Amino acid sequence: MTNEHTPDKWQVRRLLRALPWTTVVWIILAVGLLSGIDFAAHYYKLPPEEVSILRILVVALAGLRVIHNIEGALARHRSHRLEQMVRSGQAYQLAWQDSVTGIYLIRLLLYAGLALIVIVVVGGTFSGVLVGGTMLSVVLGVAGQSFFGNFFGGLAVALFKPFDVGDHVQIVAWQFPMMPETYPHQLRAQGYRGVVRDINLFYSELRLDDGQLFRVPNGVVITGGLIRSLPNDWARIVFRFDVAVPAHVGDTMGKLEEAARRQFRPRPEEPVPPPDSPEADGKHGAAPPFGWDPPVVLIADISLTAVSFEVRASVPQRLRDHAKADFFADILPIVYPAKPT
Repeated sequence: MTNEHTPDKWQVRRLLRALPWTTVVWIILAVGLLSGIDFAAHYYKLPPEEVSILRILVVALAGLRVIHNIEGALARHRSHRLEQMVRSGQAYQLAWQDSVTGIYLIRLLLYAGLALIVIVVVGGTFSGVLVGGTMLSVVLGVAGQSFFGNFFGGLAVALFKPFDVGDHVQIVAWQFPMMPETYPHQLRAQGYRGVVRDINLFYSELRLDDGQLFRVPNGVVITGGLIRSLPNDWARIVFRFDVAVPAHVGDTMGKLEEAARRQFRPRPEEPVPPPDSPEADGKHGAAPPFGWDPPVVLIADISLTAVSFEVRASVPQRLRDHAKADFFADILPIVYPAKPT
């Protein structure tokens, strides 16, 4: 029996059928142009250096288009699987070709294969290698430090796997602008949060929580901080809000505590604490994941006109962005009771 999440011959056939028909067109076009170049070189006695440059351009252009089509087919297949995972809200065992390591190595092999084909097409002669080396030196010289930083950053991500495709992460780096909060007075890690969708030789791609696609250089990823969370992990949230001095502070406090217990209780489908294997965070005595704690409502500050309340609660990671809004909607009748008419 074949595992649903491992590649089999049927998945390979589906991937081949998913390749655009232009893939074959580009291959036929490249073969035809190479034949035409050879004929023109023999008939018009073209210099070998010019022939090598023309061959490199044809093979590079056609090869890049074919690689683009292969990557697109793999990305569509992977996107379908990720969509199923996100909708189910459950952990998903990615196939090797859909993992960070698989994606990076497949792309690396594709581009390395293209480089070898270019060398073979130009004949592997000294002049051909010299022309190719000259062009490569120009490209690397222009790209400079950023080129190598992003390339080796992607290689480090593929080898050490600080995250994988489908993980919900927050990337924190000094290159990102910092926006300190003025209220409430607390520190928050500034960064971009979203689901990892893809990784290539130089960039990683995230689908941000607001729906936008965010591509971050691999050099920034490997040198920055990373906050990784699973959808069913419990997250601690703390927020404050002011309420005009009520007639009975004690009664208001009791109603807020009741609303907090109602809003921040575990649902039947949410395990307490979430299941997680020690291997998920390493094999050297990793700390256990946070479980659920009862919500707490405190009086954080008080003035002549208002009372500042602080709420501390545990919510699933996937719901943390909506927990505050849901709680406020529940306590509106408490904070602003309807006036008798």
